[in-house]
Amino acid sequence: MTERKCLIVSMKRTYGHESYMELREVAHRCGIHPEMVKRLVSLGLIDYEETRPGGVVLFRHEVVPTIRRILRLRNELGVNYAGVGVILELMSRIEALEQQIRELESRLFP
Repeated sequence: MTERKCLIVSMKRTYGHESYMELREVAHRCGIHPEMVKRLVSLGLIDYEETRPGGVVLFRHEVVPTIRRILRLRNELGVNYAGVGVILELMSRIEALEQQIRELESRLFP
């Protein structure tokens, strides 16, 4: 007898050119409870994009890797939420600086 695997497929909502996910979708993709996503919002570690009628909160798809980073910093490295915020800010600055370096290099060395 063979084992059958079931996959859950969900659709992203799109408005204009951006794709958004609802709270439960974000929580499911990150393997956490929706209340934890709300807590991360209240701590200022992630942001939601907008609220639709009926109180539906929408998130950009980029929030999923951010939440996974937060969970790794908390669970594997033992960093508190204040430290997580600082680390995320520094990582964001590093990424911006690396992008600037790439742009400058492409201008200097076409």
